[in-house]
Amino acid sequence: MSLQGLTGSRATVSVVASLHALGLALLALGVASGGAGLVASAVVAYALGLRHAVDADHIAMIDNSTRKFVAEGRRSAAVGLAFSAGHSTVVLVAAALVIAGTGWIGSTIDEDSVTRHWLGVVGAGVAATYLAAIAVTNLPVLARAWADLGRAGPAGPGVHGGVSRVLLAPLARVRQPWHVYGFGLLFGLGFDTASSVAVLVLAVGLPAGTAPLVLLSLPLLFAAAMTLGDSLNGFLMLKMYSSAQHRKRARYNVVITAVSIAAAVAISLITFAGLASDLGVRLPAIDALAGVDTDWAGIGLLVFFALIGVGAAAAVRWRSLGHPVDI
Repeated sequence: MSLQGLTGSRATVSVVASLHALGLALLALGVASGGAGLVASAVVAYALGLRHAVDADHIAMIDNSTRKFVAEGRRSAAVGLAFSAGHSTVVLVAAALVIAGTGWIGSTIDEDSVTRHWLGVVGAGVAATYLAAIAVTNLPVLARAWADLGRAGPAGPGVHGGVSRVLLAPLARVRQPWHVYGFGLLFGLGFDTASSVAVLVLAVGLPAGTAPLVLLSLPLLFAAAMTLGDSLNGFLMLKMYSSAQHRKRARYNVVITAVSIAAAVAISLITFAGLASDLGVRLPAIDALAGVDTDWAGIGLLVFFALIGVGAAAAVRWRSLGHPVDI
């Protein structure tokens, strides 16, 4: 791993560990003060964070962004953390405002709120557009990997030519992992996860009178879990894409890149269809796409990539023993 990648890995581990330490410290303070009921809510908040980290849009976003950075020679391990940090910011700010008793935030995150609806439209629109754009910009990488089949030696750059530069133009400013933070922030504008944590905060705080600082343990533990899951996904994909750069692993490169692109396109189309349906557009194709359940798609993608990674590692080991294997 490069010095940049190593630095990103250490920073990511430090941030994730700090979130866990702070959340657990506040939880311990609450339990010591007699708030034993806080533990159950903390477990739920942490589970919600882990579950949200494996949502299909998170997986597709992080995988394709990592693919883009690797193709450009930027092997940073902080892509997952940056995206998750942006998403977590919405949750932390909303929960903090609820704890502080700010009235307007309660009406904003209410399920029937017009403001929440339009924030959700903006967030979903940005998410779908980004996923579509990042899928298109990774197509030349896939074409290059396909062309590398049957060749030998180190692979060249994944993106070439005037057409590719035009396709990359919408994402030209996304050149560092921390640039992904803003997209994570926009992804969270629908307030779905923010509402879940806010409800937990209210449920624990109002009846028991738990100290406001202690209540912050819930959104912090949610953020800790989500950053852990997203960061692990980023690490996994960085390892897989980096190891796929050599032409001797062209088939491996083609498979994981194609699946990532297909996932981004699928999630983008489903999200656009959902937006169109919410805005009153009624067409059979849109209704069918809008009704697709993606709850388990993210977990399925993770399992697929894990199996591919294990299979590739086994093939490399088998080849090192003198057996001919082409991956």
